[in-house]
Amino acid sequence: MKAYFDNAATTPVDSEVFEAMMPILRDDFGNPSSTHAYGRKVKAHLEVCRRTVAKLLNVSPAEITFTSGGTEADNMAIRCSVNHLGVKTIISSRIEHHAVLHTVEELEQNGSVKLLYVNLLPNGHVDLVDLENLLKTNSNVLVSLMHANNEVVNLLDI
Repeated sequence: MKAYFDNAATTPVDSEVFEAMMPILRDDFGNPSSTHAYGRKVKAHLEVCRRTVAKLLNVSPAEITFTSGGTEADNMAIRCSVNHLGVKTIISSRIEHHAVLHTVEELEQNGSVKLLYVNLLPNGHVDLVDLENLLKTNSNVLVSLMHANNEVVNLLDI
């Protein structure tokens, strides 16, 4: 019997999702950014998905961006916050996922942001008093802390 314990990284595809995706993966495989017929057909599927997700989240379809995975999404959120929202300080933790840590460390090294690490309690949870103090003494701040840590197996209070 096999046991898989890394569901924080990836999970098996739900059979209903698999069945819905098969025709598209098999027959409608065009690049949605292309103007040819294959691309236009896939773009139409993509826009239906975007509207569906937007409705579920009660947001505009223009606010939905699909990425290829968590690392790309983390990088996009962090870099867009710095480049377009004026974030000057990033608060994170030393047990953050490398997708975030490597990005914020690189942004600090190139002088784009000041990087601060919040203190952690012995159980791996964030020291909320320290976080509050860091927020009080800095402005234009992005806080990036993973909710479910797969290394120390804890959940941070959102």
